[in-house]
Amino acid sequence: MKLKLSLTALALMGQTAAHAAPLLVDFDDSEREERVQASNAWLEIDTQAFSNNIQLLQKDLKGNTQICAIMKADAYGNGIAGLMPSIIANNVACVGITSNEEARVVREHGFEGKIMRVRAASRNEIENGVQYEIEELIGTKMQADQIIEIAYNYNTVIPVHLALNTSGMGRNGLDLTTYEGQVEGVEIASDPNLKIVGMMTHFPNEGLDEIRRKVDRFKVETKWLMDSAGLKRKDITLHVANSYITLNLPEAHLDMVRPGGMLYGDYPATLPYERIVSFKTRVASLHFFPAGSTIGYGSTKVLERDSILANLPIGYSDGFARSLSNKADVLINGQRARVMGKASMNTTMVDVTDIIGVQANDEVVVFGRQGIEEITAEETEEKSGRILPEHYTIWGATNPRVYR
Repeated sequence: MKLKLSLTALALMGQTAAHAAPLLVDFDDSEREERVQASNAWLEIDTQAFSNNIQLLQKDLKGNTQICAIMKADAYGNGIAGLMPSIIANNVACVGITSNEEARVVREHGFEGKIMRVRAASRNEIENGVQYEIEELIGTKMQADQIIEIAYNYNTVIPVHLALNTSGMGRNGLDLTTYEGQVEGVEIASDPNLKIVGMMTHFPNEGLDEIRRKVDRFKVETKWLMDSAGLKRKDITLHVANSYITLNLPEAHLDMVRPGGMLYGDYPATLPYERIVSFKTRVASLHFFPAGSTIGYGSTKVLERDSILANLPIGYSDGFARSLSNKADVLINGQRARVMGKASMNTTMVDVTDIIGVQANDEVVVFGRQGIEEITAEETEEKSGRILPEHYTIWGATNPRVYR
């Protein structure tokens, strides 16, 4: 996508080009395979499952409701670069991002649709993001004025989505239940120098009755605001639905839905939506320890029997949470092996005494399926005390990925 920017705009952009997020380095398929073979741990991403999930959602949507695929946190750790071909092939209209680095990857992979930032951005981010034609999120007059000034400086138009606090999220939006909020809302929405393309809210809870009431209120508030500001309904995209609402409340789909986790097979999606990620490592070595031996930092595990333990070359620096120590299982040869002792920064020990034929370099599944066994999201969350996105966003940031 080519943008027409003045020399002044380009000069200003150069001054604000610092990345607000880590560089998202892409590799071709052969390079990815080489990195996996040389690595201590890796992620396997099922691109066919990802496409299937998109298509399942498309079949469930009615009328002209569009999808904005939320790909923040580098596609929830699954890698934007490897998933963009599926996004483009399935004609997804919009991609939701948070960082300019994510927007860069989306554009460089040929996506010509809408890019929507799903959080408030700093001035430097907005200025640097002009080159990617990002639709920004605002919820205050100050943000609106800043957008107008930046657009003027860069001789461009920056489309915005106006966030309302109808849901009670208390994060980005205007509160139209107050007189002050109403005045500010009309000032923003009626400003001729601002291009509002959407109005949205984001729900913090999953009670369907409460969501229904607030969606109805959102419709009332947005109609009042559009009427008061002289905006045309056909020019405004209304959207409130995250994955949970998309799956459970069709009447809240409105003009666009914002699915995130469900596209990757994560909660709240269930079959036929498929999980697309597996986390794997290999056995580095095998060791015999007599009964009474202690394992790991703090000697928190004392062996009750003579045991054979497998040394796995992963630890909390690779995203294997320390809170899984002495609790979690992994899969080796299709069987469960319990973590013994505390996971350290780069090493975790597991008990393979009862698993026949384990050898060094055998594949180990830390998350996902092997044979008929599976390490599930539910058990990972229960044993770690952390929601799964806290795990897989770290997995994706610290381990190479291969796409199947």
